[in-house]
Amino acid sequence: MPVQKPKRKAVQKKRYAILSRGRGLHSIRRLLQEAKKARIQCDVIHPLECQLIIDGPHSRILVGSEPIPRYDAILPRIGTSITDYGLAVVKQFETLGTRAVNTSQAIAESRDKLRSLQILTEAGLSVPTTVLTRSQRGTRAALLAVKSMPVVLKLLRGTQGVGVMIVHSPLSMISVLDTLRDLGQDTLIQRFVAEGAGQDYRALVVGGRVIGAMRRTAPPGEFRSNIHRGGEGTPIKLPRAYEQAAVKAAKVLGLEIAGVDLMESTTGPQIIEVNSSPGFEGIEKATGLNIAREMIRQLIRKR
Repeated sequence: MPVQKPKRKAVQKKRYAILSRGRGLHSIRRLLQEAKKARIQCDVIHPLECQLIIDGPHSRILVGSEPIPRYDAILPRIGTSITDYGLAVVKQFETLGTRAVNTSQAIAESRDKLRSLQILTEAGLSVPTTVLTRSQRGTRAALLAVKSMPVVLKLLRGTQGVGVMIVHSPLSMISVLDTLRDLGQDTLIQRFVAEGAGQDYRALVVGGRVIGAMRRTAPPGEFRSNIHRGGEGTPIKLPRAYEQAAVKAAKVLGLEIAGVDLMESTTGPQIIEVNSSPGFEGIEKATGLNIAREMIRQLIRKR
């Protein structure tokens, strides 16, 4: 009697997902293009359409009334307007054993501007002198700490330059702070880095290395250099100190993918902000690099 060969077990195809509200966004279209080239199944899930059921070993996620399939890894691309709900969705995926690039904790800490600066400073990285205060009586002390006018005011949560203002006199600062307090907004008072005004560097860090960088220059009359604010991007090879600072900033915040904004100062590179969901249309256009491909490679890499 012939010996039957054992049947091979079918290899389960890996499955990935991007969490995003905007399937039509440039970044999502590019990521899906690169996922297709990599021959992987990559779905787009709207975070606000997810229902989270917390029920011990029966915990799950529904989209509408249907349970989602098991994903090997997810790539969160969560906007600031849905941060809290989006983080809950990412955390639910994590509790179900799905790898998140980036994790809910890393996203939360990078989104909170003050918390992120505290973590960066604790790690020995240089950031502009920053003050958080709710006290009207603390205005003079805050000005002494940041040393001189003008100063930059920033809302604790914001992106693409939204919620960032420059004020040129103590009277203006007090007026703006009073208004923001009345609106329930906590605001950071930050030293204006005059020597680097009007330009900064954006470094894209993926998997512990800088995969692309550009110099961003603000348009005339604007101090914010964000591409979404009309800034112009030009490719650049970062000086070693800046590259090391960008990589370390992403690492200490626990981010596998990060956009790190740096500014020149008389004491070297200063970290201005770290973005856990960086746009990359501008940097792809400026450098000709395939940023989306590197992000997909990070998504599908083995643990």
